Order: sequence, then structure tokens, then C-alpha cells
Amino acid sequence: FKGTTLIAEQLMPSGEIDEKFPIGSYSCMFRHLNFYTVFIKECDIVAAGLELGDIAMSPLLNPGHSRIVLTWGAKPSDLDSYLTVPHGDPAKDDCVINYKNKKCNTNKVTEVNLDLDATSHDRRGGKPETITLGLETPGKYVFRVSEYKGRDSDGLLESGGVVSYYAEDASEKFFVGRDGYVSGINWFVFYLEGSTGEIKACDRENCPESLCAGGGYKSRSGGSYIC
Repeated sequence: FKGTTLIAEQLMPSGEIDEKFPIGSYSCMFRHLNFYTVFIKECDIVAAGLELGDIAMSPLLNPGHSRIVLTWGAKPSDLDSYLTVPHGDPAKDDCVINYKNKKCNTNKVTEVNLDLDATSHDRRGGKPETITLGLETPGKYVFRVSEYKGRDSDGLLESGGVVSYYAEDASEKFFVGRDGYVSGINWFVFYLEGSTGEIKACDRENCPESLCAGGGYKSRSGGSYIC
């Protein structure tokens, strides 16, 4: 697209496209049957060309379900997703979805799954990390991203990380460095009220740093751990 004008429409039978277009400012849209449409507002072509790399598309959801998709650029090679899932019984501990624990509320309508754990991004980027949620339990869900074996916040802040949230009647995008907050090797992205479906960017009150004690990689720095 150039503005609202459709410039070209191409089929991608192999999932790839290699076409020539004049230099200029464009937007791109990717559509596939039974998947959510992806729209990239800034899809500009310069003298060196345009390399979009892999485009992450999310399958349509079952009724009452929702999905979290984490994407980022060429570096760092590994970012990890963490989702604190409230237990239906307030007297019991929350469950934390991560690469070591890929299911919560197993075999229940509220089951949560880490569908894909991406570990090897390169110059073209790589596969996304995705978490699919069943019916939401009353309580607070908190989503954060951690750089595996990270040393400081630079890796996250320079990652180009984007978190997309899809539900039946809503979708949200969160961008690292703009939404939520970064502390050490963790990006605290958003929290979700299971009883209402309301989703908001993290702040330190609703997404305390202490949540990272619930699991994940911890880097030792002197006598303490960077969590």
C-alpha cells in the first residue's frame, strides 16, 4: 500500500516473496486463511532494498481463548516468555509458564500452554514465542520477557521486542522501551485481570520485580543474582 492505495497484491504459495518495487514509503499487509491479518505500517523500500525476514502470523482462536505472541529482531538470540497464571483457589500458589514449565491448569478449560519456545534468532530474526490461554481464571495474569543469559538491560532495549495479545474482541501491542518497564534482564510487559479481561501495561506496583523469583534464568553478579 501507498497510503490507502493498493499498489500490488502477490500470492505467496511457498510462504516467501521476492519482488521488485520502486523506492518509496509503503505499508504491507499479510493475509492467510484462518490466521489473523498482519499489518506493517512502515514497510519502506530504500536503495538497499527491504528485508522483512520472517513474518509471525497467529492462527484464529477458539471461542473464549486468547494468545500472547513475542517477536524480536536478530539479537539477542534467545528471549524467554514468562506468564504468571493465577490459581482458581486463592489459597494456592500461582503457576508460572516458562521454558521449564510449559503448561498450567492441565486438562482444564482454563489450561495455558507455551506453544513455541524460540531459541535461535539470527540476522533475519526467527520464530516467535507463543502462549495460548484457555478461559481466563479470576485473578491477575502477569507477562514478562527475560533475556536468557543476559548481562544487563541493553539486550532487551535493543531487541526491537514486540508483544501482541489477541482475544476474541480485542488485540493489543506492547513495545519494549515504550510499554511496561525494563529492569535488569527482564521486561515487565503487561498484566491482565482475569475476571474482566482488562489488560494494561505493567508498572512496578502491579508487576513487582519480585515476580522474577518465580522461575527462570538468573545471572550471578558478585554476591547477588540479576533476576
